[in-house]
Formats: sequence, C-alpha cells, structure tokens
Amino acid sequence: MTEASSPTAAETGETPLPPQPDTPAAQDWAAEAVRRLTDRLNAARSYDEAAGLLDEVLEPTEGLLAGLEDFFKAAAKTAKAAERQDGFDLYHDLQTAALTLRRLGEDLHVAVDRMHALAVPRRRSWQEAVTDYYATAPSNPSHSAPAPPPAGPPPGRTR
Repeated sequence: MTEASSPTAAETGETPLPPQPDTPAAQDWAAEAVRRLTDRLNAARSYDEAAGLLDEVLEPTEGLLAGLEDFFKAAAKTAKAAERQDGFDLYHDLQTAALTLRRLGEDLHVAVDRMHALAVPRRRSWQEAVTDYYATAPSNPSHSAPAPPPAGPPPGRTR
C-alpha cells in the first residue's frame, strides 16, 4: 500500500494533527475542528451519539470547554506579564472570560445525562393515560343517550 492510498484523518473520523504554528493553515485549524464537531453533532443518528459529542465539549477536565478555559487563563497570564496598565486590564478581561467558561461548564454539568435521557421514552403519568383512554375508547351503546320519542302516531293505526 502506498502513502497516497492511505485513508485521510477525515475519512477515518480522527482529528487531524494541527499544522505548524505561524502558517495560514494554523489560523483556521481550531475553528475547523469545532466545525467538524458541530457537523458530527448535526449528523448524529441517536441521542446517545449526540450525548457522546456533547461530552467531548463539556467533560470537566479534558473537554473543549475546559481547554478553552485553560487557554484564556494562559492568555491572561501572558497579558499580566507585560506589567503595564493595559496588560492588567486585558488580564482581568481574560480571567473573566475563563471564569465565564467555567460557570458555563458548571451550569451544563448534567447536559450529557439529560441528552442520554432523551433516548428513553418518557413515562406517562396516570392522568395522561386516563385522558388518552377516554379520548380513544369506543363508546358503549348501552350507556348512550336515550332515543328521542317518535314525532307522530305509530304507523298502521287509523281512526
């Protein structure tokens, strides 16, 4: 098998390695990875598959959201190292962004379980079952309304 005929990372479902830094391809690599993840979520055929993809983003220590939080913390440290007022201002903005991402992760900590739960049919309450029964039950002719009285004299009688 030659090098040219080997499957690409996109064909095998693997995430390709990032390109060398400071190249035009490196600038779009992270955004493209998120787009691929979004495309996979849109193409998910089950709630369980969608939950797995959601977990890739929301996993508290290794997920994309945790990675973005770490990224903003590192950027904040870099800005603070400048030891200038605008660097300190940027440091606080980036720390706020990191904190916002952490809170978002905390708010969504059960989203994966909730997505899994969508795959299980919801149990109906007894009230819903009774309502559905009476809405679809056949009518019983013995309990129907009485027939109206005849309008005139019975047929065949004359005076």
